Amino acid sequence: MTARAGALAALALVLAAACGGSASGSGPPAPAAGPGLQVAVVATQLTPGTRRVPFGVLDHGAPVSDARVHVRVSFASQPLAEADAPFEGGGLEGRGLYVARLALLVAGLWMASVDVRRPSGESATVDAAFRVAASTDVPAVGQPAPRSRTRTASEAGDVSLIDSGTPPDDMHQLSIADAIGRHLPTLVVFATPAFCQTATCGPQIHAIQELEPAYRDRVAFIHVEVYEDFRLDPSKRRLAPAMGEWHLQTEPWTFLIDRTGIIRAEFEGATGTEALRPALDQLLA
Repeated sequence: MTARAGALAALALVLAAACGGSASGSGPPAPAAGPGLQVAVVATQLTPGTRRVPFGVLDHGAPVSDARVHVRVSFASQPLAEADAPFEGGGLEGRGLYVARLALLVAGLWMASVDVRRPSGESATVDAAFRVAASTDVPAVGQPAPRSRTRTASEAGDVSLIDSGTPPDDMHQLSIADAIGRHLPTLVVFATPAFCQTATCGPQIHAIQELEPAYRDRVAFIHVEVYEDFRLDPSKRRLAPAMGEWHLQTEPWTFLIDRTGIIRAEFEGATGTEALRPALDQLLA
């Protein structure tokens, strides 16, 4: 996968790692800028419906986590929805995002008008375009999860062969196919700590590890490394088969799967504990 983190390198601190073309054949529009403020929609797989829409915000190149953000969206110049976008950064080591929940009723090119107000008094309204696709190849909520036979620690022998993190995490005990076959509620995160295009995969793993102790007796936690064959010569690394089976072209991605193998929640990009914890509780309800 080739990097497409946007036009501004500094935005890599807040954007979800983007690598390769999106399912619709085009990446997210370039970030928009106001007086010192930059805003980008951090999602490549939005489809019609009420959606979680994450935004990255920078102020003079530095990531912003203390602003009040309000978003209005329009389609064909017609205003259609608005919402506050609180900052979600739990467990993400400062790499969180502002998230609005918006009704995106039709496919096409949308415009977001993003009001950003800092405690210092600096404020701006920044317009940012984003695309809503008619459909996506990425498995959606309500669909069966692909039963990928992802590699486990016992199969690999050395977990560092299937986890580029330092140190590797403990989420390699079961394959996705194993967890679904055992009818286990499951969290699956696709992430590559060592090679993530915007350095959000490691923080995503850490955010999930914060939640793991409270749920590990009820939920199977599975980390799928995005690449394989990366250890001896990282330049020759290849995408793991599961990335193709799930049609993923960005990372990180997090999915919650119920006991019957149906996807109940999905999150593209860095997702804080504020969003993951209630989704896990709902999965288990």
